[in-house]
Amino acid sequence: MRYKASTFLLVAILTVPHLAEAQQTAKAVPRIGFIVSSGNPSSPQLESFRLGLRDLGYVENKNITLELRYAEGRLDWMAPFVREFLEQKVDVILGVNNVVIRAAIEATKTIPIVMISSIDPVAAGYVESFGYPGRNITGLAALMRDLSAKRLEFLKELLPRMSRVGVLWDAEGPGPAIALKEYEEAARAFKLEFHSFEIRGPNPDLTAAFRAVKTARVDALIVVANPLMRQLAEKVFKLAAKYRLPSMAEERRYVDAGALMSYGANTADLYRRAATYVDKILKGAKPADLPVEQPNKFELIINHKIAKQIGLVIPPSLSVRADK
Repeated sequence: MRYKASTFLLVAILTVPHLAEAQQTAKAVPRIGFIVSSGNPSSPQLESFRLGLRDLGYVENKNITLELRYAEGRLDWMAPFVREFLEQKVDVILGVNNVVIRAAIEATKTIPIVMISSIDPVAAGYVESFGYPGRNITGLAALMRDLSAKRLEFLKELLPRMSRVGVLWDAEGPGPAIALKEYEEAARAFKLEFHSFEIRGPNPDLTAAFRAVKTARVDALIVVANPLMRQLAEKVFKLAAKYRLPSMAEERRYVDAGALMSYGANTADLYRRAATYVDKILKGAKPADLPVEQPNKFELIINHKIAKQIGLVIPPSLSVRADK
């Protein structure tokens, strides 16, 4: 009996440290909170972020864990998801739209936030400056709003006689409200008649919106990117094609959904670079000390199939400048 008891004690002594070590190792695996705006588990943006992590040596579910939430275009789901991340005590929150960024800033002053902001993060109050964010947030500014005039310039080149332009936007999103003002100012500079077409989630009446577009007789329609619009993209551009209406989008993914054109930062590159920020923070860097970076890759995408469908000829001068 003494031998058995001693053996049991020895096994217990040897086992407990190993259990403690295993628990410590499991606890040490960092967790990243990521709200995917769509309901797509194979989102190209998510895959680009994953690729960036893999390039840095991270293997999902081995030395890093992604806590994923799928918003399905619902802005009202995003703040509750952020609160879930706080309860789970994630190591980093990835904010890829303004609703998530603002919710995260309001919810925590300690958990690092890596953003991909479509608006000027300094003007929005997210950071103190590009060079010195000064808070628990850093990341990338997509400069989506700064490109508003350039998109109108491309439309004007495509449609030299264009006199009226419309903007379709989600009236409940903070980013689109800023976009509307930018496009209105740009339209004024190009001496274009400007028309605003609002939609509101989660189930907007797109048929009514496009009847209003038809009544206004706009020559082209700009679609403002945000989570709701991404969820509705295929329906939106199907209606645009039905009305033979040239459409301009802000991101490449919308051309994949049926838009005629898009011009903006290369989003795949932004998501890959976001992984670099996550890596630096996990290795001890403070968000306040990591400068906010801007895009270094922009792309003009033209959908020739849609152009043919709506009876539009793309000028060679424009087509030759397209990245795809």
